[in-house]
Amino acid sequence: MLKEINRETITSGKHLELVRINLEGGRIYEACSRVGNKNAVAGLLRHTENNSYILIEQYRYPVKQKVLELVAGLVDKEGLSEQEIMQEEVVEETGYKKIKSIDYLGKTSGSAGKSSETTTLFDIEIIGEKDKQNLGEMEDIKVIEIPYNDFDSFINSQIKSGIIIDPKVCMAVYMTMGKIKKLL
Repeated sequence: MLKEINRETITSGKHLELVRINLEGGRIYEACSRVGNKNAVAGLLRHTENNSYILIEQYRYPVKQKVLELVAGLVDKEGLSEQEIMQEEVVEETGYKKIKSIDYLGKTSGSAGKSSETTTLFDIEIIGEKDKQNLGEMEDIKVIEIPYNDFDSFINSQIKSGIIIDPKVCMAVYMTMGKIKKLL
């Protein structure tokens, strides 16, 4: 591992900045980071009354197409824990208000070679009916419910149709498989 000498911001926007990391021996590494070094939370919603997963689909401008994702958000509200922010995102993005439990799964990085952002993953059990979403001005989110038993075929059909699957979806499903097997 080369020693880091310093970091310089090349350019910065509202949410992201491009950083030049100067390393020993004159080597340079470029990366992006969230302004203020904010990280993210993401949760796999499991509707335990319906034996189903709740995922979201939204158009992502950087990849120019729809992406199937977990409910997620930035850890950007002072005084709120990651779990509290996750709970707010569940209500905002899906309309589900009854959260039975929320359990920590672990941390992940979407692209550790490019970005400093990490994401804390949660397993979230919800119950009850879906209410109206409370989306932000830039959000257009479709809520998708997938029965546990249909997950593999659903994911394969989405891949064949050209939808990008965020890898955190498969990671979270894998991490909760033991709980699902007990229910079925």
